[in-house]
Amino acid sequence: MPPALAHRRVLIAAAVSSLAFGSLVVIALTPAFWGFDRGLKLAIDGTRHPLLEITMRTATFLGDGSMLLLFTLATWLVLKRAGDRFAGRVLPIMLGSVAMEWLFKWLVARRRPRGGPFAFPSGHVFTSVVFFGLVIYLLWTRDVPRPWRLAGTTVCGVLIVGIALSRIYLRFHWLTDILGGLCGGAAYLLIALAVADRAPHASERVA
Repeated sequence: MPPALAHRRVLIAAAVSSLAFGSLVVIALTPAFWGFDRGLKLAIDGTRHPLLEITMRTATFLGDGSMLLLFTLATWLVLKRAGDRFAGRVLPIMLGSVAMEWLFKWLVARRRPRGGPFAFPSGHVFTSVVFFGLVIYLLWTRDVPRPWRLAGTTVCGVLIVGIALSRIYLRFHWLTDILGGLCGGAAYLLIALAVADRAPHASERVA
């Protein structure tokens, strides 16, 4: 695919994700729209099981900020050792995602199901979408064997879904918060990649 066409498609996807995120912000700010969130919480509260509890806590642990920091540093190290110039962009992109999700948490200031502050968007989901989405991008833009690309993409997708479900199941977030994390994280990542692609090409090797 020509680079210009691929860049245009990324921008279109970023615009769609941003519009979806904006709509979710409106919902999060409007209590009249919260009926479905509360109904889903009541339904999930009736499905408690010890085994499921362990699975969900494991998933939410993998999306914790400390774990994502370790994953980010490991990714940076792999790219650095390979001489990939994108190594210098990984940490700024991830730090920017944390700043962005906290900005919206502060602006929306929605209460969590448990009563704590700063529910929207889910930070676990937002930053997980950015990190694992970034890994998927690297898998498909580098010289990686196709079986590894497919396996890596599948694992990243499963982790994103698992982390998202765990945040609802463990009553840290409402469904709207999770959807906000998914759409907001996708919008941020796509915009970040569009900007990165305007710089010297990420797959160039350091001389």
